[in-house]
Amino acid sequence: MGTRFLLTSDSTVPDAVKAAYLAATVKDVTVTTAVDGLPHRMLRTPFVGSLETAGRTRALVRAVRGAAGFRKLSGLTWSRMIRDGLAMKHGKELTWSQVLLAANTPMLLRSSMVDGRTDLGVMASGQVAGVIDDLPSCAELVERIMAEAERTLKGLERLRAAR
Repeated sequence: MGTRFLLTSDSTVPDAVKAAYLAATVKDVTVTTAVDGLPHRMLRTPFVGSLETAGRTRALVRAVRGAAGFRKLSGLTWSRMIRDGLAMKHGKELTWSQVLLAANTPMLLRSSMVDGRTDLGVMASGQVAGVIDDLPSCAELVERIMAEAERTLKGLERLRAAR
């Protein structure tokens, strides 16, 4: 439901982001581990493609820059970030590269979803992105969802009564 509510006229994401989602087809939604080593569903863009083809050194440099940007944005100290990284790594089979890359995710999401830089960020997405073609208000969307739920419940009641 997140992607659907993101694509409403009430959503505060930049118009360039909404346009990218509306232009997407179902084939443009991908699952990648290139952002931080963990699987994320997002829109396939040239930037995501460049993340997927980046070598280890380039990915590490990008991760360190992302961590520095996240530190500045969040106000966390390096020691706090290291402690949080150790806690994140504890008991999990994460590499240090994955821990470092984790700071990339909020920075890359911010680049696109807040700053509107779809060329420099990533756009998280549900599978539904490729079939959304309008920007209703949130109120209109909730009304649609409720109407569909009522139709579904009535259909289930008819099936149950027919047994």
